[in-house]
Amino acid sequence: MKKSTKGRRDSVSPFRDKLWKLFQELAKGMDGADVVIALKQAGEEIWTVGIDDTYSRMSHQDDEPLGNAFDITWLTVVCIKLKEMKQGKKPKIRIHS
Repeated sequence: MKKSTKGRRDSVSPFRDKLWKLFQELAKGMDGADVVIALKQAGEEIWTVGIDDTYSRMSHQDDEPLGNAFDITWLTVVCIKLKEMKQGKKPKIRIHS
């Protein structure tokens, strides 16, 4: 008999939803270009520490708990970058295209 993951998803979804709400609140009033910079910086931070590479190498990428962990990590970093920008800190872009 397969165990239901509904309980785990339901305990994580409200937290993830709060992060999305925080993202929305932090981005409110910011220029769209600033939000893009925060998104790019968050992506760079995740790439730098290897989280994206670790996730892409995992064999169970379709597992909901794993996806939730990646989403929560990414959203948290984005919110931190937006908050830093609102405090006047200029993000450092490491990757140039």
